[in-house]
Amino acid sequence: MFSIFYQIMKKHKTFLLLPAILLFLVTGCEMWPEHEKYERPEWLPGKLYTTLLVQENITMFAECLRLAGLDKIIDVSGSWSVFAPTDEAMKQFLAENQYAGISDIPSDELEKITEFHIIQNPWTLEQLQSLGVNGWKTGNDNISNPYAFKRETMLRNPVEKYWIKRDRKKDMVLLDSVISDGYKRVYVSSRKYAPIFYDDYLKLSGLTPGDYRFYFDREYEPGNIYFAGAKILKADILAENGFIHIIDKVVNPMLNAKELLEKERPGETYKLFLEMVYWYYPDFEPNNTATFNQPEVRLGGLVDTLWDLNYANLAFNLHSEVIYNLNQTLIRHNGLFVPTDDAFREFIDGTLTAKSGFPHWTDQKSLPPDIVQIIIAQNFRSVPIFPSTNSYQGIFKGGSRYRQDEKSIIRKEFGSNCTFIGLDTYIPDRVFTSVTGPVFCRPNYSIFRRALLYSGAIDAIANHNGPLYFFPIPDYALMSDSSLIINWINRDENIYNFQVLNKLTRQVESVGSNTLRSWILNQVGTSLTYDSAGRQIIRTLGGRNITWDHDNNTIRGTLPCTEGYRSRIAATCTPVLLEEPTDNGSTWSVRYWFNF
Repeated sequence: MFSIFYQIMKKHKTFLLLPAILLFLVTGCEMWPEHEKYERPEWLPGKLYTTLLVQENITMFAECLRLAGLDKIIDVSGSWSVFAPTDEAMKQFLAENQYAGISDIPSDELEKITEFHIIQNPWTLEQLQSLGVNGWKTGNDNISNPYAFKRETMLRNPVEKYWIKRDRKKDMVLLDSVISDGYKRVYVSSRKYAPIFYDDYLKLSGLTPGDYRFYFDREYEPGNIYFAGAKILKADILAENGFIHIIDKVVNPMLNAKELLEKERPGETYKLFLEMVYWYYPDFEPNNTATFNQPEVRLGGLVDTLWDLNYANLAFNLHSEVIYNLNQTLIRHNGLFVPTDDAFREFIDGTLTAKSGFPHWTDQKSLPPDIVQIIIAQNFRSVPIFPSTNSYQGIFKGGSRYRQDEKSIIRKEFGSNCTFIGLDTYIPDRVFTSVTGPVFCRPNYSIFRRALLYSGAIDAIANHNGPLYFFPIPDYALMSDSSLIINWINRDENIYNFQVLNKLTRQVESVGSNTLRSWILNQVGTSLTYDSAGRQIIRTLGGRNITWDHDNNTIRGTLPCTEGYRSRIAATCTPVLLEEPTDNGSTWSVRYWFNF
């Protein structure tokens, strides 16, 4: 400033006025008193808790924040958006949970509830509707930058303890600590996420207001924005470090899949399903970074190793709030549908295991991986299950091998990492109830069972409309003449292919999936006629004819059966009925492949 005045005075030759000008400038600065220079402008709001205190009709939630100790956090540091339930909503929550007042809410529950109503970063109502996975949406970038609908809350689960048992060179998770070999502490990598529903998201995701109503039991009113199951009534209340949005309902902290399966209601538990997941799928890996970042380490103390827990062969990890990565979590969600213990036990004891009265698997902990994958993995979906979506239609409306009865739905919940549907009846995959049932339930048909899966023939058999005659071959027969050999590539990963011993060349040959499929389909009869001698002529799914002579109970293709592949030794094939009930025909055990 002095240099400017100097240039002006030099031009106009007014050096004599310099003392007077300087005196004016000094006097002007002194006109502002010290306390007024640093006084807070009236238009500037306080931080979040202070701002929240002066709002009408949300005083009870303000008290929740104070009792939970969050007032000292959101009024000091950080940038947040607070979704504050009205006093009426708080009163309804207290009544529904039989609390006389806010002080009666257990401190840990109160902390979770309040933290779940606070999301990271300040978001206006407009911004809540305009975030994509790759930042703010601009123009028509719906494909490259799809709409995000989830936000990270303040709530984070603590490190979780899992009781384990070492078996088959793996760590299995147990629900009962008494019979465990110890425990592992699993690192929690992320806070919980809460969904935001708005018109553009529903439209571009192909969802309907009915999809929202299905999980949140309230109507979706177009033009409004919903924080999970709560409607935003008043938005964009400005604070120094964020925004306050007033909502019409208290939102209970959303549970992840693990917590949903652990949650019990009278007559409604899901522990049997969870036990099978825990027995077959956990994969623990040490997380050294998280382990050494524990506060006790810096003080020289001893700490437990922290582990990452994955479920490699399932669509998602039960406990993980993150889906693929942090960015993808904003736009992705999973789906899970599970039978109750009573419904699932009926299948386990009545069909699958030796409790059924047949020579089946010993119990649910003795199953091979391919059987477990059929029973468990199909219930996990990498997409949310909404009524209007193909995923839901395929499960409850379709005619596929595995489907469930929509009338059996007794629980619907939108979780933090998946949608959850509970069922009070269970319809097993048809591999267990059709003519293939004995093969999938009897351990001594394991080679033929894996051949069914490897060849892809299983769908054609299990989904066939009309009665079938199925003639599988037990393990001891296949092994005795080497007419089918399972070649393990990686037993731990359940990877294999098939071979056969050529009796003419005495060489082991590979068997492709198409060839194997043809062999298997020619062991399955469909239509039935009789020849002049009264023998049954059965047309196979493979397009060939087999002949069953009931006078001597022998069965064959157009050529006699042989002891082995390309063998010159003819053999007599005598079918033996496997008596398990099936829903599309009968199953008969034979020793040999049919030849044509």
